[in-house]
Amino acid sequence: MTLGVSLRTRLTLWYGALIALTLLAFSALFYFTLQQSLASSVDERLTLRADQIQREVGPSIGGLLQPEDVAPDQLESTIGEFVQPGIYVQVITARGAVVAAPPNLAGGELPVPDSSRQAMAEDRRIFDRVPVAKGDASVRLLTVPIHQPGSTDVSGAVQVGESLAPLDSTMAAVEGLMLSAGVIALLIALIVGWLFTRSALSPVARITATARHIAETGDYHQRLHVTRPRLGQDELFFLAATFNDMIARLEQLLESQRRLLADTSHELRNPITIIRGNLALLRRDAVPEQVRREAVEEAEEEAARMGRLVGDLLMLARADAGEPPTMRSDHVDLAALASDVVEQMRPLADGRRVTFKAEGDCQVSGDRDRLKQLITNLVENAIRYTQSRGEIAVEVAGVQHAGRTVRSRNAVGPSDMVEISVSDTGIGISAADLPHVFERFYRADKARSRAYGGSGLGLSIAAYIAQVHHGSIEALSDGSNRGSTFRVRLPHSPTRPRGSADAATLPVSAASR
Repeated sequence: MTLGVSLRTRLTLWYGALIALTLLAFSALFYFTLQQSLASSVDERLTLRADQIQREVGPSIGGLLQPEDVAPDQLESTIGEFVQPGIYVQVITARGAVVAAPPNLAGGELPVPDSSRQAMAEDRRIFDRVPVAKGDASVRLLTVPIHQPGSTDVSGAVQVGESLAPLDSTMAAVEGLMLSAGVIALLIALIVGWLFTRSALSPVARITATARHIAETGDYHQRLHVTRPRLGQDELFFLAATFNDMIARLEQLLESQRRLLADTSHELRNPITIIRGNLALLRRDAVPEQVRREAVEEAEEEAARMGRLVGDLLMLARADAGEPPTMRSDHVDLAALASDVVEQMRPLADGRRVTFKAEGDCQVSGDRDRLKQLITNLVENAIRYTQSRGEIAVEVAGVQHAGRTVRSRNAVGPSDMVEISVSDTGIGISAADLPHVFERFYRADKARSRAYGGSGLGLSIAAYIAQVHHGSIEALSDGSNRGSTFRVRLPHSPTRPRGSADAATLPVSAASR
């Protein structure tokens, strides 16, 4: 397996490359600017000295240059007073012959380049860089034409030069200094960049280590310790917080899955045990016919119960998978539907008083069978958890038209909802258990709740049906032994819908007491 370059190393290299390019650009700009400034200073000095010579002794030199065979000693005394250390002055004729060499340039004279001869012939000044006979240094040379007295004819030129050795040595020193400083600055930048990226990416390293630990051990209790930044927004803080939320969600899902598996196994084991027991009884000889009939009926009831449980689990599993349910879109009178359910459930009340009340326009749009299942589950739940001689109240409140309030077609508010509530005087729900009553197989009192029967999925199914119909469901209770109320709100449908519309599948988190 080939390992790539780590993110920390790449960031450090990018940071170092950026610093190196910045230093290179700054150094080049500084070097070029300094060189141009020093060269301009040299040119200014040469120009001032040439102007001084031309102003003070130019006419006399021009007169002396009139005869082409002038003797050098006639001019050396004239230009000698303008010579200084590092400043060279020489005089040349119109043909470029040197008639007065620099007295301070031992053993030689300044070379006369062809560009100087051409400029002198064109009566213009020119700057040149020429090598000297001795050493590796160069001389900055300014050639200034000299005219004959009272004429515009060029009789020769004065050349003023200055050694560039100081400038070259200065630039060499600056170049070495900048190179050394650049290398040191780059090394410091790389070290600082490495430390900075190491500190900045430490949360990522912790996330990686925690994720690897969870993957290897399956310990979903692990969390990252993150501190909220005092100033500004810290993306890594939000990344770590999101990672913690994700792990918490995974832990919750796994725990729910384990609990679902355990509860499903328990719910299926009971009817299977009863069916096997009845089958064993039926295999015996001389079993009375009445006992045999009761065993068959009990086995059929348990098989039907197991079938309903499997069907409910399959529907919720499809909901979790995001598969849209197959539902009709009927025009349903919720009050009439609830009344039918109450009449069907009264024989099962076993001494419990069941009342029904409805008012207003209770028309909704949805699947009649599923809505009936929703109401049946709520009423069954109320009967199951209400003691004998208790009371159960089913109420449906629809839209009131008495005031003839004018509303826009798209208006949505409390008056646009049909509400059905199922209240009981049963065992109630504690404040700690109330947020969990719609979770699958959730039971506040495991031992006590199983005695009441049921699959533990009734409220899960009710919550799912309500949400698929674009409605809502809530559970209310003042505490244990104070009864409870389940309230469902569905969109009102004042007119019969044209055609059928597929209901949308919504995420459901639900179960039963």
